[in-house]
Amino acid sequence: MITRGLITGGTGLLGKALLFPIPSDIDVVATYYGERNPGHSVVPFYPLDVSDADAVNGLFDQVRPDVVIHTAAIGSVDYAECNREEAWPVNVDGTRHVAEACRRHGARLVFISSNAVFDGKRFPYSEEDAVCPINYYGELKVESERVVRETLEHVTDVAIIRPILLYGWPNPGKRGNLATLWVDKLEEGRPIQAVDDVWSKPLQVESCAEVCWAVIAKGRSGTYHVAGADHVTLYQYAQKVAEVFGFDQDLVTPVPSAFFPQLSPRPKDTSFVTDKMERELGVRTVGLAEGLACMKAQRLQAE
Repeated sequence: MITRGLITGGTGLLGKALLFPIPSDIDVVATYYGERNPGHSVVPFYPLDVSDADAVNGLFDQVRPDVVIHTAAIGSVDYAECNREEAWPVNVDGTRHVAEACRRHGARLVFISSNAVFDGKRFPYSEEDAVCPINYYGELKVESERVVRETLEHVTDVAIIRPILLYGWPNPGKRGNLATLWVDKLEEGRPIQAVDDVWSKPLQVESCAEVCWAVIAKGRSGTYHVAGADHVTLYQYAQKVAEVFGFDQDLVTPVPSAFFPQLSPRPKDTSFVTDKMERELGVRTVGLAEGLACMKAQRLQAE
């Protein structure tokens, strides 16, 4: 039996990764917002503003999904901080609209949350640790998690995926990430200042997509922490980008986090414990060298 799947935010970084490959037993459609229909050759795309409840309900009535992966959101921490009146309707109300539509249609929901639900003071974090965000973006994710749990409790399955510091190639014109920013600068011979007092476990986007599909295939619900294998500072991360892509590592210099004025506070270390992901889903963690080498190979194939 073929399952009907819906991916919101199908043109984003994770949305793109979810399309390559798609499980053979799932018939997928995806949504886009703001730009012209991407006309993707793999799946059909539909326009959708998740903050519009009528639009969400109309699409669900048309598509009738069995499972939904909800990635659509304002993903910039600083943008959310400065545009609260825009961020709440998209990130929280939009999630509520999707969850309520899932409830009406009996669809399973996989909701993409974030490591920003933690304050970074008691790492490494497991799925059982209490949330404590220190910026508005994290507050939005905490509220969205609450919304999906309460909306779908005792009705249909819901899984919450918390990724950390995703990297990979975005669609043209879409928001990049630290790895792509650094590659662009290093390729031009420009220096990079990377903070050496903030730690993370950078996550290859394809690994996050693998977790999403594994949750669906194995019928899992609950919360899953998803991270890469290496616990590094952002400075060490930038050095590894330079090494793998063959750029001059001397262009990368360490600086304290105070070097960058930020509009929104950032936690120092929200690194995850990934035992549950590995044990229940059978997905292994991917180290930076392997993940970045995959990025490099993808670039060469596209040229």
